[in-house]
Amino acid sequence: MKPKRIPTIRSRLILLVMACILPAALLVAALISYGYDQGRAQLVRESMSTARAMMSAVDMELASTQSALLALATSPYLASNDLPAFYAQATDALKNLDVDNVVLFDQNGQQVLNTLLPLGSKLPTDSNTALLQVFKTGRPVTQDIFSGAVRKNFVLVVSVPVRRGDNVIYALAAGRWPERLSALLTQQRLAAGRIAVVYDSSGTIAARTHQMQRFVGTKGPPDVIRRVTQVREDAMDIVTLEGIPVLAVFSRSAISNWTVAIGIPAADLTAQLVQRLWWLVAATVVLLLASLTLAWVIGGQIATSIHQLAAPALALGSGAAVRVPSLRLKEADEVGRALTKASELLVAAQHRGNHDVLTGLANRALFHEFLDHQLAICERTNARLALFYIDLDEFKAVNDLHGHAIGDEVLRTVAARIVASIRKSDLAARLGGDEFALIVNPAELDTTQVLAAKLLDILSAPYSIGALTLELSASIGIANYPELGTTSEALAHHADRAMYQAKAAGKRRYAVAA
Repeated sequence: MKPKRIPTIRSRLILLVMACILPAALLVAALISYGYDQGRAQLVRESMSTARAMMSAVDMELASTQSALLALATSPYLASNDLPAFYAQATDALKNLDVDNVVLFDQNGQQVLNTLLPLGSKLPTDSNTALLQVFKTGRPVTQDIFSGAVRKNFVLVVSVPVRRGDNVIYALAAGRWPERLSALLTQQRLAAGRIAVVYDSSGTIAARTHQMQRFVGTKGPPDVIRRVTQVREDAMDIVTLEGIPVLAVFSRSAISNWTVAIGIPAADLTAQLVQRLWWLVAATVVLLLASLTLAWVIGGQIATSIHQLAAPALALGSGAAVRVPSLRLKEADEVGRALTKASELLVAAQHRGNHDVLTGLANRALFHEFLDHQLAICERTNARLALFYIDLDEFKAVNDLHGHAIGDEVLRTVAARIVASIRKSDLAARLGGDEFALIVNPAELDTTQVLAAKLLDILSAPYSIGALTLELSASIGIANYPELGTTSEALAHHADRAMYQAKAAGKRRYAVAA
């Protein structure tokens, strides 16, 4: 009688795919969603380019106004303080400046003249901090939008210094009503339903293509204001001040710190996607209901075998030995055998990765990991620890005279002598070349020095390598925790220095770092 053939995962999955239309439906949904995401990303890129262009246009307008004002500030009438003549010149310049009024301020913020009012009219004082910066810094300033003192309407003001020699005697300002910025936005001819907004550096709305009179001078949505302070450009889903959900794309100027944002109604983005998804749901729900029962049974059989692999896989991740029993599924059994083999290889690889190939001692990586761990224990328990750095004296001569094969035998012998001299709680490591290290825990000052003296005697004993008898010695540096530091780096530094002090003092001795 032939043994019963164990079914494969592939045969089970073929039945599952034939019985259940859900994967295909999910794939179609994913493709629809992918197309939507791609379309959204393209729309964001295009809208970002438009926002940059709008912001650039706003900056150009501000820069143009600033340049014209700087030219007007050099008027000889200002130099001679001929205010009537300058008033006439400023009134005439309004045609070319493309602004709504020109104002001259003295150093106290008092308006000296304002083209909105006849010369000689009683004018208000403006204590605006940004305006006073013109006198303080001697540089042009673009102020955030505010309510003007004369017409009581919102206005955007660009101010420049008027100099007499090295002194700033006046501030010359030009005002623009928000309608001018709104016209600038309208020139971009955005698609129907989209909303463009200009925010000043404080997040106040300076212009808007939709219900501007209602919202100009008010703060923008908090999410937008917060995000604008974090990044220069981004796209985010928000709700406008009118309560319209939109995808907001914004670009902040590096020059003026003002921002242009474009809002794309979410309904425009999702309408087509929702329609396609509803058709997909309607087409798949009948097939799904009919196939779920069979898919449940078949999938459950596969899942049982797969789930039984979870515990061995987790055990493998923790480094434990793994033995996986038969799971009644060919591919699952193959995976189980692979996990068992991987466990064996992992244990072997961990040992190779943490130990020196030549001597079998811990390598540098395991040494530092063990040292950090022991220091953490010492900190919790107030225990003491000692770090030994051991370097063979004149070992290079052994390699030069007798070759590296003899040198390797010497290193293996040194490692064996060190291991034989320490406790199981201590750790010996080869850091490289003829340099060794030793972690002694717990360690008292007197016993530490006794161990150092013992190691010097043991390591200085003759080395019989084949027919050769070699005489070597060692120099040892000791750093004690916590006196010489509480970190592995500090202890290693002091132990290394102490070892070199021992060498400098004549070799074949130890030195305790102080």
